[in-house]
Amino acid sequence: MLRRPLPHLACFVLAALTAYTGLATAGVERLQRPGRSLAPFSQEPPEGPPGLARSLDRGEAERWQDQIRGRLEALAERQPTAAVEADAAADAAAELRRRLRVLAAESGARLAIHVRDLDDERPLFDHAGDERLNPASNHKLVTAIAATELLGADYRFETRVERDGDTLYLIGEGDPSLQARDLYDLAGEVLVRGAAEGARRIVVDEGAFSREHLGPGYRADDEGASYQAPSGALSLAFNTVEVTVTPGAYGEAAAVAISPASAAVEVVGEVRTGRGRALRVTSERGEGGRTRIRVSGSLRAGAAPQTIRRRVSDPGLFAGAAFAAILAERSGDEALPVGRGEAPADAELVATHTSAPLAAVLASALKYSNNFTTEQVLRTLGWRASGAPGSWENGAAAIRGLWAAIGNAPEDLVFENGSGLSARGRIAPRALVNLLALTRAPGSDAAELLPAFASPGGEGTLRLRMPRAQGRVRGKTGTIGGVSALSGVVTSDDGQRALAFSILMNGRQDLERSRRLQDRLVLALVDHLDRG
Repeated sequence: MLRRPLPHLACFVLAALTAYTGLATAGVERLQRPGRSLAPFSQEPPEGPPGLARSLDRGEAERWQDQIRGRLEALAERQPTAAVEADAAADAAAELRRRLRVLAAESGARLAIHVRDLDDERPLFDHAGDERLNPASNHKLVTAIAATELLGADYRFETRVERDGDTLYLIGEGDPSLQARDLYDLAGEVLVRGAAEGARRIVVDEGAFSREHLGPGYRADDEGASYQAPSGALSLAFNTVEVTVTPGAYGEAAAVAISPASAAVEVVGEVRTGRGRALRVTSERGEGGRTRIRVSGSLRAGAAPQTIRRRVSDPGLFAGAAFAAILAERSGDEALPVGRGEAPADAELVATHTSAPLAAVLASALKYSNNFTTEQVLRTLGWRASGAPGSWENGAAAIRGLWAAIGNAPEDLVFENGSGLSARGRIAPRALVNLLALTRAPGSDAAELLPAFASPGGEGTLRLRMPRAQGRVRGKTGTIGGVSALSGVVTSDDGQRALAFSILMNGRQDLERSRRLQDRLVLALVDHLDRG
């Protein structure tokens, strides 16, 4: 059942956020043309901690904090009184409960389930629904729904170019979706306005976020896996590069190409054409913040090119050097050197790239489970809610504010990062369903998120699952070692009725067997709605 918020809850939430704010304040992806050097890469360290950059204008910060406070108050006020569950013998859902109990008994893992009718708020089934289990990527639902409710489904990220004196400033505000083609368009605007004439350098401004790049729970010592990409206020191509290795003639070195091209990325090592050790591609932090791509091994002659995606080390300087390369390519001039700093408050706006709405941007996280997108959104929410540079700490504080506002107990959420790439994260399915209920609340921004969920027969991680439920299920999968999860919404054929569900499975288990059980549980909900 929903926990009814205490009368003073909204005041408590606002006080907590205010206190935290005080604490926080103390494309065209192309390779570089042969013969043209990429922008010199600045190795000068940043001077001192970031302050309030122009993108953190005090008046704008206060407007965002006021909006988020207002939305939290509205959420706390509109929470419904918990529905009284009817006697099971007379309940029309008795057959559904019996079927779900039989299926739940087949699980070989720790299993927690909660199912609720979103139209009358009646709990339909609960099996250990208050048990806090690791949700894996189902945690992305928490970040996505909270950010959409508090920032608005139509929130858009901006990336700007400004000029002051002989310096071009490339300013990021956390856009998770920025690609090389967007930088190509920005460079075009800069050139059309003549703003590159006489410019002597490019400075990247990352003041919207704190200095940290890797979130809690992420590893810095792995092979540079793309699913552990770093986060930064100025980020490009999900903060990853595509490394394409193409074999040559037998005995010769294979060609290695990097996209997007950036002077902040260097390649070391060699791949031979012929027989030998398997191809290996890793990324690591190099000198001055460069990303060092290390290649080794071999590819047989005539083999198809292989493309491997690896994370970068310094998001802002990677994006800045890529912009410098694109600007040089489009202008025919030498590439400008790139450094890091803060745009002056009176710098002149030259060009702006605006992202798609937040609800659409989050599709990469909800359909395809992109970790990077949710970490960017979490830190953006923290920035807007606190007025201080976005961090995992102030992002988590904003999440907990919404969690409390909808009546969830604090202990039902153990929050480590925005994506669920965590061995520590925990959620109670009943509480997660409380959150999913926002997708059916009148006037809810979270309702705009449902098309961004994965769906059977559609796009994303459910594409090949539950074919007979096509058009009826919107869900989020979750998988890490020892964890399999599926949570979402099932609708009637006409879309008029909806059930929310959360299925969390922890412990040693066969992954395919766990997924088949999840599918059978969800299909039972589809059948229940079909029976009216």
